[in-house]
Amino acid sequence: MRLADFIRDNHEPILKAWEAFARTLQPAAEGMSKAGLRDHAEDILKAIVRDMKSLESAAERLAKSKGHKATNDGAARCLGALGQLHALLRIESGFTLSQVVAEYRALRASVFRLSAEQQPDPSGVLRFNEAIDEALAEAVDRYTAKTTQYRDQVLGIVSHDLRNPLGAILMGSTVLGHAEGLDDKSSRIASRIENSAKRMVRIVDDLLDLTRTRLGSEISIVRGAMDLGPLCQLVIAELEGSHPNAQIRYVPDGDLRGEWDGDRIAQVLSNLVGNALQHGDAEKPIRVVAKGVGDDVVLEVHNEGPLIPARALRDIFEPLIRHENPGNASTSLGLGLYIAKEIVTAHRGKIDATSTAKGGTTFTVRLPRHAR
Repeated sequence: MRLADFIRDNHEPILKAWEAFARTLQPAAEGMSKAGLRDHAEDILKAIVRDMKSLESAAERLAKSKGHKATNDGAARCLGALGQLHALLRIESGFTLSQVVAEYRALRASVFRLSAEQQPDPSGVLRFNEAIDEALAEAVDRYTAKTTQYRDQVLGIVSHDLRNPLGAILMGSTVLGHAEGLDDKSSRIASRIENSAKRMVRIVDDLLDLTRTRLGSEISIVRGAMDLGPLCQLVIAELEGSHPNAQIRYVPDGDLRGEWDGDRIAQVLSNLVGNALQHGDAEKPIRVVAKGVGDDVVLEVHNEGPLIPARALRDIFEPLIRHENPGNASTSLGLGLYIAKEIVTAHRGKIDATSTAKGGTTFTVRLPRHAR
């Protein structure tokens, strides 16, 4: 008997084995009904049988062997959709990802155990394994995507709710710092609280921006006519004030006027220069160039820091990834370059980075003067 026919004719024993194993997955399975424990198991088995009996070309077999999803096979698509649905319902029931994976492993083992006395069917075993892997891959993908979405939503809620108490701390420390009659020690404490609160506000703002972009929204911008020259000078002056030993050289060139969100562009420049201050050679100057190039304005931030390896350069704009300078420990969340990229993207611009052992590292931002 073909394995597909065996599975079709022995649904109930296989489902009982699925149910018995699911009941062992505690604490999620505690108190669950028979229907809840079986959760779409019968539909998954029927889809597996349809997939095993469907015609499969050599190209499709090769694609499956490499882990590629089926795009034209209706039976495989149905199986994948059921795998996704099963994963979503298991998330709602409190199952972990390892428990969901274990269910498919147990299903595979149960089918082989129950069919052990049947005549060997090598091609059926191959197709069965392919079908199980297809459903499992879809389940893992959906489980991972959904839990990531939940995490980002929680992160956004927490970050948003932190803004009010942080605002109160910042306001209180500012008022306290300007109160009359404070001795030097109290004044220093108030200043330290204010600076720490400001840093926490920046972190919370970055986390909110991260959450918006991870949930599919673009960073919001409000365009207005402006000149990037004075803005660059202001940002550099602020950074020099907080880094008195820094050497930052600003080179303007040409017409720097256009329509951008000034606060957001200031954030981009601050993040890029801040990155250069953190990872560059402290003995050598940072060079900031702003130049008009036709319909665009180009910003360049250059430092003489160590070479960034090609592998690190490929994902340097990804969030929550920090490429540490061995001589300079990072205290950031690794969001600065990611936020800069998202702001530039919202302006329909481009940002990239180059790094060589002799020439140092340069971040280049190209901003169209007007909305495209």
